[in-house]
Amino acid sequence: MIYRILFFLALAAAVYSASGCKSTPSCISVVPPSLNLTSDKTVVERQIIGDYMELEKDAWIISSVKTSHSSGRTGSDMTGDPELLKAEKLRAFHADRLASYKSEGAAGEGSTGFVAYIQSEKYESDPARKRILLAVLDEENMARKIIFRRSLFLINGVEPTADDLAGFGRIFAGEQRALAGKGEWIQENSGKWVKKR
Repeated sequence: MIYRILFFLALAAAVYSASGCKSTPSCISVVPPSLNLTSDKTVVERQIIGDYMELEKDAWIISSVKTSHSSGRTGSDMTGDPELLKAEKLRAFHADRLASYKSEGAAGEGSTGFVAYIQSEKYESDPARKRILLAVLDEENMARKIIFRRSLFLINGVEPTADDLAGFGRIFAGEQRALAGKGEWIQENSGKWVKKR
């Protein structure tokens, strides 16, 4: 191994002396590439972000087309519903905080499709924190009501009845119970609250 290193050093010295290089510290000139730093987004960044936003919009349109197939309407007259989009954005805004409340055991998924407050010493002893938690739960439930109502309206073309909304809520609750993490509170169809196993 040492002989290899010595061989390469001798070879490098021979090449150096044979080339007649007189510059110091090295005969090799390294030119770094020029870098231009700007605060503007590049074309590639705009394309990626634009594609992402377009994909989000298309996902709503595809969803609407799939759910409205039985009504005979085509997807050409479908556009994103502003009220529905606003409700989904509100849910996305509170998603992390709601997940935290659920993992702490202070919130759970009810059997009707709405999230409920579960009494917790941490929040009962601090009224300000409890008010914030309840406000998040109220906004989440308001957004869910809008999603239930607007989704059924877009599917059927008429305002949903209370029974339609309740049925939709039960289906949504089943999905949310399936998505709940281990140890989170869920309400069974019987009304009993249990921790998911």
